[in-house]
Amino acid sequence: MIGNVNKELLPIKAHYFLFNAATGPIVPFLPTIAKQLGFSGFLVGTIYMILPISGLLAKPLFGALADKFRIHKLLFLIFQVVVAISLFSIYFIPEIRRENVALICNGDASLEICSENGFSPELVHKMTADTVHLNVSCQMSCKGSQEIYTEMCLYWNATQFCESANSTSILDTETFDFTLTFDVYHDAYINKCAYIRIFSAKFLDDEVQNKHKPACKHYARTLCTATCHDNPTFDEVFHEADVPQNITQNATYQFHSFLWATIISWIGMAVVVTMADAICFDLLGNDRRKEYGKQKMWSSIGFGIFGTSAGYLVDLFSEGKFQKNYSCIFYIALVIMIFDVLTSTTLRKKNAEQSEAQEPSILWELLTIFKDGNVLAFGWWCIGAGMCTSVVWNFLFWYTEDLATSSQITRLKTLQGLLTGVQCFLGELPFNFISGDVLRKLGHVNVMSLVLLMYAIRFMAYSTVSNPWWFLIIEILHGPSLGLCWPTMVSYGDKVTPPGTKGTVQGFTGAIFEGIGVSSGSLICGWLMDSYGGVTTLRVFSMGALLWLTLFWLVQLLVRKLKMSPAHMGHNHLASYANPDDAILMTMSRELQTY
Repeated sequence: MIGNVNKELLPIKAHYFLFNAATGPIVPFLPTIAKQLGFSGFLVGTIYMILPISGLLAKPLFGALADKFRIHKLLFLIFQVVVAISLFSIYFIPEIRRENVALICNGDASLEICSENGFSPELVHKMTADTVHLNVSCQMSCKGSQEIYTEMCLYWNATQFCESANSTSILDTETFDFTLTFDVYHDAYINKCAYIRIFSAKFLDDEVQNKHKPACKHYARTLCTATCHDNPTFDEVFHEADVPQNITQNATYQFHSFLWATIISWIGMAVVVTMADAICFDLLGNDRRKEYGKQKMWSSIGFGIFGTSAGYLVDLFSEGKFQKNYSCIFYIALVIMIFDVLTSTTLRKKNAEQSEAQEPSILWELLTIFKDGNVLAFGWWCIGAGMCTSVVWNFLFWYTEDLATSSQITRLKTLQGLLTGVQCFLGELPFNFISGDVLRKLGHVNVMSLVLLMYAIRFMAYSTVSNPWWFLIIEILHGPSLGLCWPTMVSYGDKVTPPGTKGTVQGFTGAIFEGIGVSSGSLICGWLMDSYGGVTTLRVFSMGALLWLTLFWLVQLLVRKLKMSPAHMGHNHLASYANPDDAILMTMSRELQTY
């Protein structure tokens, strides 16, 4: 059996596996990484509105350059390196500074930590327990002011601040840093606020490294950012604390760093996917084009295996910490990408001669196509399906984090990895294999309707479940929703267009689905998550999918009534149906997210 393996195709199989094994552990977690960095749902929605557009612009641009100068393999290798560097750079972006506590100095100094809804009784108990304070040190960064500097100079015995106390030009951005330890016997919880007495403070710029007793004669108050390393209790307290609303997140360098790193990586992934498919078809030739699915299926296998295991690894490396440690998946992705680049250098592109046959006017054909009412209805469906898909791609993991209880946090990434595995192996792969039979029996329009209906049921199911582990069962609906969505879209778009315009129309289909549907859906979902919470957001999208489905059928009935097209609804005589190999050809592998 090994002797029958086509060694010429091994490198492209290896690339599909390795590239998705590298991106699989990171791409699904990027929204939750952004959340941990401190970005709001609206900002993340804005980012994911931009990403699909950047990928769509990059594909034709670099595709044209590759065709004109015959540099497919060169661009293929260059952008693999670009993806590796840009994704790995995200690891070094620090969290946004959150001024989550107040330092109050009136007599003995204390920290004031408040929550609008109050801290849970379990958290209050842990916070005031004796053991939680043992050997705890927290790093503080507080806003400087003349009042606090004066008290520190005179009564904390921190003479290094005396010069600042006499200064009349203290900047609003000026801060001072120190390390503190707590006094276990003087904690209190009053009116949704915790008050923790500071036992001692040590300043980083103190030459003799003395421990200072914080005490003040006059009242002074300033806002601080507090971080307690390796103490999940206080990390959880600080995370739940109220944050002043005047933080301009989009003005921070963290936001711009994350935005440009993701844009560059999305452009890189779009180019790599496009060049890889071009090289693969070139290696197969016209006689073996149907074997494309056997090569492409390694993408889903690599993505599914490493995307599933990534969640467990993140939880393993985050033991004893409140915030998740994603370092392992970034290093894994970097190592695998290096192997991918080395493997891809062994590819041998044939550079087959291209046909010079005269093709019809694309513009004229497109104008003819878009006069067809069925095509207009299809475009409407693509936008709705794209908006629904954006919720699953970009905010499903976000919602699981909002829903998880404190006891579920420790295994939350394992759950998210398992969700990826269910989506890949129980959703997309099997339903892509049977998509041809489903389309043959139900017809394209009926399957389009089924996709929107399954999305509506799926979103409503999410919103009614309080335990995110039940999502593993709900994810079976990933097959009849997204698993059927892409093959149906590609098949219908391919068969309602005349020769010579298929590639152009498929590009327009992708632009409508991703550039309009996924982009707008991401922005709307992010805004709703921030404003109304996850439950309301999912129910709005569930009802929205049903409304979109209703309007889709009204358009179909209108088209039939006006006889705008001779084709029968859902059973177009132009349509052909995919065998299993061709079904995999249409697979919406997760590595194509937002391209």
